[in-house]
Amino acid sequence: MSSNIQVIHCLNRRCETCPEKSDYGCLKLRNIKESGGKKSQVMLAEAKRGLIHFCKLSELKETEPPWRSEDWETVFIGVNNHLFEVLEEVISIYTVGAYLSIFKRGEYNQTEFITVPLVKTSLEHSLIVDLSHTSIPIGDGMSSFREGITQKLKQSTEDISKYIMNLIPEINFVRRLALSEIIAHRRSVLGPIIPIILDDLVEEIFFDSPETTIYFDHQKYGRCITNITFQEQEISRIITLIRAESNLHLDRSNPSLKTDLQIYNASMRFSMSVPPLSPDGLHLEIRRAKNSAFSVHDLIENETMSPEVAAILLFAVSCRFNITITGGPGAGKTTLLNALDMTTPKWWRKIYIEDAIESRKQKDTHQIRFRVNPIDEQSTKFSKSDEIVKCLHRSPDYLILGEIQTAEHSKALFQAITAGLRTIQTCHGESASGLVSRWKLGHEVQNDNLALMDIIVTLERPTPGKSKRRVSEIVEIKRRVVNGILEFSGLNKVYDYNQGVKDNWFHDGAFMTRARDLGFESHIPALNTLIDIIRDNEYPSNLEMLSEEMWSYGHPMRFAEREI
Repeated sequence: MSSNIQVIHCLNRRCETCPEKSDYGCLKLRNIKESGGKKSQVMLAEAKRGLIHFCKLSELKETEPPWRSEDWETVFIGVNNHLFEVLEEVISIYTVGAYLSIFKRGEYNQTEFITVPLVKTSLEHSLIVDLSHTSIPIGDGMSSFREGITQKLKQSTEDISKYIMNLIPEINFVRRLALSEIIAHRRSVLGPIIPIILDDLVEEIFFDSPETTIYFDHQKYGRCITNITFQEQEISRIITLIRAESNLHLDRSNPSLKTDLQIYNASMRFSMSVPPLSPDGLHLEIRRAKNSAFSVHDLIENETMSPEVAAILLFAVSCRFNITITGGPGAGKTTLLNALDMTTPKWWRKIYIEDAIESRKQKDTHQIRFRVNPIDEQSTKFSKSDEIVKCLHRSPDYLILGEIQTAEHSKALFQAITAGLRTIQTCHGESASGLVSRWKLGHEVQNDNLALMDIIVTLERPTPGKSKRRVSEIVEIKRRVVNGILEFSGLNKVYDYNQGVKDNWFHDGAFMTRARDLGFESHIPALNTLIDIIRDNEYPSNLEMLSEEMWSYGHPMRFAEREI
């Protein structure tokens, strides 16, 4: 992986004895800026002073060094820090809150992650080290015990800031707040990974067992390794924290847990296991949702799907098809589900049933969200299956079910569909045919029930540890009526990643069948109209308006009238 950073090592006496000094500033900086090469950032290193200065080339107005210009960000990392020896291996740097995130080339073609606090001087650095282990009164005891982790961190930051103000009043408010936040994080058991948690480009964080190092998947740099770990003595604190935040069990009799957790603006799903289920000790996976969910337009832009695929899926959602999104772990199933969910008309009444809240709140819409116990929790109270059945009396226009995991979940899903509810959900699987086999053989779903599913969308992650995902196939369910009874009659692949959209809409497929049920000869004219609109980029960043426009013609199947 190539670096986008140009590194300049400065002399101890700075410009005074530097041969690159000129009346026009630094000649090296001038050459870099005028060359217009592939480098997008420049870094100046002062090992003897323990400082690195960095700036985006596009924001560098002058060719003066940091001590003569305000265009630069400066960080103190320590005199002769080992990082100065490997700066040429750095791929990228950027700030995340009060931290500097550094990505460098590691061994075996891996990306190595390093984080340092954004401190300006050795005094600030020493203050962080000292106060991270100093006893400072935080909160009033009982109230802080009842608060969530975000509120505790904010309270800790506020109290530490007051402590610093009394200790060193010369530190201004902005610097004092930044230092207090870093110290508050370090005093938390999750402190070592908070810089990773706060990064909106981080997708998933992994901790295999005590004393192994943490690694994570990054949207741009793929799988990244760190030197961060949790020791045995910290494990019990982590378990206590997550149990308190989730109000779920995690012990030898209930050795796994799944819950959603919010830390500042970061929404996450924590999955944990302990002995005897994980014999090596605590196992932890943290899936982080982007602060702003991917839209359908975003998924077209990052090539998760083509405009034609987007049109097929938008059309299916707008027609309230029963849709299952399948794929392996980390394939992007929930991301696609949330993107499609955001395209529905604002007047629809949508009900969500999830064991970890991964859906997104939408402005000016009708959303009812239910959190049920995860399958890890042995208690049968608030089970997903029961809540699905209860939705028969809750009148949803669309039922969003999150992940269907067990035979009991599948039974409840198809019971809801046969009763006339329209649903969209995710389910683990490698393909539509594999999922149907699992439903039939493993979950004992009957053919007449299977016939009421409309389409199955499969996502894949071609390279493990890389961020690239894509829709690999869209399959419609074929059905027929035998002696007055609806039966499942097979699958029809309408899209394949290698072959594109196939113009082979079967007479007994879900699309044609739904069209005839509504009195239309075919869905194709309406779908082609939608494909042309998305191809022509008529709604460049607001595809969410399309479903409402389709319904303005009475039904999406009438959308071809737009051309008249």
